[in-house]
Amino acid sequence: MTVPPEGTPQGGPLSPFLSHWVLAELAKELERRGHHFVRSAEDRNIYGKSVRAGQRVRESSSHFSTHRLKLRVKVAKSAVDKPQPRTFLGFTFTGGTNPARPKLAPKTLPRFKVKVRELTRRTRGISLEARSQRLARYLNGWRQY
Repeated sequence: MTVPPEGTPQGGPLSPFLSHWVLAELAKELERRGHHFVRSAEDRNIYGKSVRAGQRVRESSSHFSTHRLKLRVKVAKSAVDKPQPRTFLGFTFTGGTNPARPKLAPKTLPRFKVKVRELTRRTRGISLEARSQRLARYLNGWRQY
């Protein structure tokens, strides 16, 4: 983890707290405007009725974040799209009727399987009991997530 010249290091324990605290004002503004959105730390998805509405909301929320909250918005990382092709926190949404249902993103399950294989490898040099405890902790956390 490298320390930036200003702000908090990305991935540091203080970063999610500060971003949640600062972006609460943006959340209040989006709620005031009647937008549907999901956010986790500094990541957010804002839902609109059309692509054009999405572009307007992206512009206004970027302007709000830049001018009111004094944050830098990475335009290259923001997009206007339907929820189905987008991935957010390891999930995507099914198409069709309203409301769309969440489902695992395509890369999520293979990553899960790799981690389970890593935790259950017999060449790790730990007892079966320790291995099963680590696996149970991972599976429980994954299920709760």
